[in-house]
Amino acid sequence: MTDIVENDNLITMVDVGETIYGAERRKKKFLFIRTLIIGLCVIVVLFSEAVFVTLYTGIYIIDGSMTPTLTGANSPYKKGGDYIYINTHAKPERGDIVVVYSPNTTNSYTDKLIKRVVAFGGEWVELKAGVLYVNDEEVKESYISAEKNRPTEPYNTFARHQVAEGCMFLLGDNRNDSVDSRAQKYGDIPLKNLVGVVPDWSLRSKSSSTAFYTFFHFTLFGN
Repeated sequence: MTDIVENDNLITMVDVGETIYGAERRKKKFLFIRTLIIGLCVIVVLFSEAVFVTLYTGIYIIDGSMTPTLTGANSPYKKGGDYIYINTHAKPERGDIVVVYSPNTTNSYTDKLIKRVVAFGGEWVELKAGVLYVNDEEVKESYISAEKNRPTEPYNTFARHQVAEGCMFLLGDNRNDSVDSRAQKYGDIPLKNLVGVVPDWSLRSKSSSTAFYTFFHFTLFGN
């Protein structure tokens, strides 16, 4: 009878030991899997960030030539401008907003222009009292505000012009107040001057991008 009790106690102790050991193993397994998942997430985030940095770069808008599509600050040191991203590997299409190196570089803030592509090399472009024509066909521009495109403004009438091969004809959305391809000092912009194209997602998310940039650049670091 004593042997049976001892055996029963031994079995009970073994069961308890196995339960504790099993729980410890499960805990270690859970911690390993959790650590592995976190590590993989970190790798994915770092890889995605590396890819993003390779493809995109940010730009702070500091003039009003793209109003109302984009808002520009009075200077790079003041709040009020939009912060957007550009794809430095994309090829532009008609209607895209692009950033290009200015043919007349002056300094790090004014050596780039942000405008909209309205025509490419070989195409004919014309403005009649604010109405855009490409290859003699009227272009509907939903992004243009009437108050920023006064038909009586002499600058908003531009004689029919054929864009040079390998170039783009660029216009600001604020047609009343945009120094662009209509100006003699710029004219047709060579495709080789292209810095990047503004993707649609960047325009849609400009509010959050701008808030993030403003907080870190102006608020956190007190610029």
